[in-house]
Amino acid sequence: MMKYSIDSIQELALFTLFHHDISYLNSFINFNTKELLFLSNGPSKYDWKDIAKVLYFNISDNLKNYNDSEISITLTGGMDSRLILAVLLKAGVKPNCMTYGNPQSRDVILAREIAKRFGLNFHNACQDPPNKDWYFKWAVETIKCDDGNSHLHRAHRMAAIVEHFEIYHPKVLFTGHMGGEGMRRFKYNDYLTSKFFEWVNEGKKSIQEAIVTILDDYFINPGIVHLDELIEMIRHLPWMKHDKNTNIFFFLYEFDAKIHHSQDLRLYNKYVPNVVPVFLQYDYLKVIFSSKYNFISKNDNVFQRLMNPELYCRIINEIYPPLMNFPFSNGYAPSEYMKGLWYYIPAKLYHDLTKKRKYPVSFPYGEWYADFILEHSRNISPEFWEIYDKKRYMEEIDINKHNTEEGYWHKFSNPIFFDLVKKYKEGKLN
Repeated sequence: MMKYSIDSIQELALFTLFHHDISYLNSFINFNTKELLFLSNGPSKYDWKDIAKVLYFNISDNLKNYNDSEISITLTGGMDSRLILAVLLKAGVKPNCMTYGNPQSRDVILAREIAKRFGLNFHNACQDPPNKDWYFKWAVETIKCDDGNSHLHRAHRMAAIVEHFEIYHPKVLFTGHMGGEGMRRFKYNDYLTSKFFEWVNEGKKSIQEAIVTILDDYFINPGIVHLDELIEMIRHLPWMKHDKNTNIFFFLYEFDAKIHHSQDLRLYNKYVPNVVPVFLQYDYLKVIFSSKYNFISKNDNVFQRLMNPELYCRIINEIYPPLMNFPFSNGYAPSEYMKGLWYYIPAKLYHDLTKKRKYPVSFPYGEWYADFILEHSRNISPEFWEIYDKKRYMEEIDINKHNTEEGYWHKFSNPIFFDLVKKYKEGKLN
């Protein structure tokens, strides 16, 4: 497959279906996905203590020759970063803790509380409410930083790592990318990709019907795409040519990891010399997919989903018990999970009915984003309106109420992104 070119309508259509340039081969990470799939179909050779050991070794191995002030972690209220922090604290390291966004979001509140309890430096980047001018500045920087290969939707993450670097100058950054995806069952969403993958993989629509529906929704003029050629390209993608569950596996590790998350990792690596996505290290992946704890080995039922936190909690309790009493972002502490389902299930029901609080998201896409789209859609080069239906595009921008989720905005931001990339390649993006 050729390198993505804005002149290629087929590549643009493919990008639209998957929200990313899937032909870009410079992934930040490198592992053999087929080998992982083979291991997952074999006998279970490792238990949770083996997983704890490989996590401890991989993290510890990346601590050599660094002092505490040079070590950072992306800390949230989630299970993945909690596990990494447990290893760092066990190793006697006090890292700088980085998060970003709304100070009232659950992730920021919990990260701050944990950092305070253990005497760690805490940095919440990009905490001021976003606006269209700030976002455009960082969208342009994102395109420049990764030579046009990271989508402008990475802008706030780009801003966060630059702000963190300017304060702490870390030499190693530990991230929790894709920890949960390996252990928990995959869930479809329109953040990673459009509805295309779900529709086709679940048999809800044919490939052709799904293509036509998505491209129409994303304002691409009918007849401009060579449908037969596009279908042939799609059928050769590793996450589109197998049975449903195998497709999901390849989607997670060939698409989500190597294409989607690699954008963040490449951007971080421009500023931090050693970026360590702990749960995407090959040694860890080989162990998790040779155990009973990976999502392929589990049955997809309510009982199994309730048991998902078990592995995290066991490892945290084994490595650094003081972290057991701090709740995850879902409201429950590891110590509560460890009391067993007989305790947890009624406690969860009571909590969900009486105590569950609605927190704002870390990075909201509010009316300011509609303003950003409206302003910069006016600057799109005329040639792009031969591809997109300008009239429908402008009419939909002009509606009074928009969705606040990131995935929704791709259909509006893509033409702006393609135009900015073209201008960057031509040396016209200041």
